[in-house]
Amino acid sequence: MSIEQWPDVTSRREMIRFFDGYSLDRMEELGERKLRRPLVKTQLLEFLGGGRVADSEALEVVFRRHAMRLQPMDETLFRVHSDDIGAPVFLEQLTPRIVALYTTMQSQDVKRWVRRLVMGTGELDYVWLSGLTFGVLWKLVVRLSRPHRFSRLVFTHESVFDVDGLLPEEEEIAEESVDEWIDEDVGPIIERRSTRFQLVDRVGVIEDKLQELQRIYSPLYAISQMRFPSPVGRGGHDFFHDGRVTNRAESFRDHRSHVLFVVRIYEQLLEATEREAWYSIKESVSVPGQFRKMVGAPVVIQFGVELKADVFDRWVQATFGRKRSRFRFWGHPLRLGPTKVHVYGIDQHLWQPIFLELTADGCTAIVPGGTCGNTVHRLVTNIQRFLDPGTRAFIGQKAYAAMVEESAKGVAYDHSAG
Repeated sequence: MSIEQWPDVTSRREMIRFFDGYSLDRMEELGERKLRRPLVKTQLLEFLGGGRVADSEALEVVFRRHAMRLQPMDETLFRVHSDDIGAPVFLEQLTPRIVALYTTMQSQDVKRWVRRLVMGTGELDYVWLSGLTFGVLWKLVVRLSRPHRFSRLVFTHESVFDVDGLLPEEEEIAEESVDEWIDEDVGPIIERRSTRFQLVDRVGVIEDKLQELQRIYSPLYAISQMRFPSPVGRGGHDFFHDGRVTNRAESFRDHRSHVLFVVRIYEQLLEATEREAWYSIKESVSVPGQFRKMVGAPVVIQFGVELKADVFDRWVQATFGRKRSRFRFWGHPLRLGPTKVHVYGIDQHLWQPIFLELTADGCTAIVPGGTCGNTVHRLVTNIQRFLDPGTRAFIGQKAYAAMVEESAKGVAYDHSAG
């Protein structure tokens, strides 16, 4: 369907009605195994944060920089106009910090388009859902779903820094390709640890076996995708580690309700992260230069298995030796030992200072006031995904997983919210 053929959607009600009908048609096609058009997708992005207030004017300024125009449909809903978008896109500001992009673009097209947008915009970042966060969300799936309903978990761990001789530019390609299934007949032979598989079963069966399997094989902690079964019909809603959500159910209203449910939890987690990281330590950290008076609780990430020296070196080089990496940090590492560096750097999201100590055993970050809590979630997600799936994380004295659980308390799923 071309943009010219798209119905004249001019209000929130019309958008929801159209996506509802579109989703129902796609569900029937999935049942026939003849999907003729792409599924409805949502991309969640964090905007500003770090104590800053986001409004529609600020959003319009950011998108205008990328030759896009936001057409207001109401106070929080916009249609996105751009020459390089192959299908209409709608933007909704769900909370003061989180925006959602709704589209029917092909998966790879929307991923490339959003990546260019995020990497070229300091004010934007993905919503990052680590395996530790998915572990808590899975408990909510169990609580909200009947045991006989089917769910889907995808586990992804790719040791992109433990490779057999890739050049830096090839490492970047490998890092960006791990989301996709590679044809066995044409895929490269790369000797490194790699886990990428899906588990589809009844909720009750998965719940009964998952923890035991994770204890046996640590990459199963690296959950990168999870399905909430729909409570109002067939199918469900697939959440990805980078804030993508695919509607594989017949109701867009139900899809949006699940998106809002997870967003409310995530926003509380952002606020809790900043509250702990900014204020739980009173003394300043003595580091040279402009960061001399930086204050904040340590974010401590502990590896379950010590990194080899060559893997450690590749990690440091890939993170700080390229203009673009998933960690989005800039800085000059100071080598203090074979597997120990200090970095007085900049987080490219909001351009705030950050102090990092990287070792073979883990990572410690000092996050000063004004830094977005999303920085912490990006760090945890990508370390777990690309370095050590059995990672443990703490913010100050609090375990990261416990903070996610606390953030989920009191957040109720509300189907009428869609």
